[in-house]
Amino acid sequence: MKNRPRIEILLPIYNETLNLGPLVAALDKSAAALIGEADVHYLFVNDGSSDGSAELLESLAQHRSNVRVVNLIHNFGHSAALACGLDHFFGDILVIMDADLQDSPDAIVPLFEAWKGGAKTVVVERGERKEKTRFLFQAFYFLLHKTAKSLPPLNFGTHCLLDRSVVQRLRDLPERNRYLPGLVAYVSGPIKAVKIDRGARLHGESRVGSWGLIQLAVTALLSFSNFPIRLVSFFGLAASATSLAAGLAFIGIKIFTNAAIPGWASLMTAVAFGSGLQLLCLGLIGEYIARIYDEVKQRPLYLVGQIHGNRAPKTWETGRPLRTEEAIHQA
Repeated sequence: MKNRPRIEILLPIYNETLNLGPLVAALDKSAAALIGEADVHYLFVNDGSSDGSAELLESLAQHRSNVRVVNLIHNFGHSAALACGLDHFFGDILVIMDADLQDSPDAIVPLFEAWKGGAKTVVVERGERKEKTRFLFQAFYFLLHKTAKSLPPLNFGTHCLLDRSVVQRLRDLPERNRYLPGLVAYVSGPIKAVKIDRGARLHGESRVGSWGLIQLAVTALLSFSNFPIRLVSFFGLAASATSLAAGLAFIGIKIFTNAAIPGWASLMTAVAFGSGLQLLCLGLIGEYIARIYDEVKQRPLYLVGQIHGNRAPKTWETGRPLRTEEAIHQA
């Protein structure tokens, strides 16, 4: 088959020494099923690993022509590593997946089949989850879909297939605080979903952690919904109504009864409630201001150290990402 499409599988790596061997073996198995239909390449973004992952990846790139490794100078985070991969992609199809085998490499074949059928964006809709925190994920998706009407009602993360045209649109988005599933939905037309159960992590603990997941959830809500800032107005209105009702009640007690007007306890309760409400509202507003500050600073999301592998465009030597359709075909 002439002019086979080039599939690049983007894999952000952070301290995944134990998972790299089984991961590559599983990827090779899925790639073998596409022999004759597509050329499959692996794009590893090493996000400042300190456990020997960088050395393993460099050795892999030296011995295999379908492996390319981008080393970041230190750990910038999962979202930044994904942004780096988007900038350094120059194939026809990009498949994004995590490196801990929770995202199954077996999904590559059905994703490619959906692309052959005409889909430009194909996401893995998560079925059964093996994590202990699956209830929290379900609650997050429920809240997000209820408040962010612009997002499709699909339960998907970063495991997806993107056509080159979709990747190009993603590159043009300037955000520093990035929720990739939301951005994918924003730049895509009709989205095709392939439902696959999400497995348990093969070795070690999740690199994101509970705090990282909370930050991601906050970023998703603030980026794609006005609900949090509207909640501040609701709290203010509710507090004002409560205060007015309490004031009228105290006046009525004073005028029409001989009962003692509640004193210190009720006053302290009202003050504590109002103070807590004000701090909560200030915190929500502060989250928006912090994100505005991040955008204004215009610092790069990541900084590249070395790149290992064949067919690296010369523009990579200066760390400049490829951003045009013509540059994609220069490789």
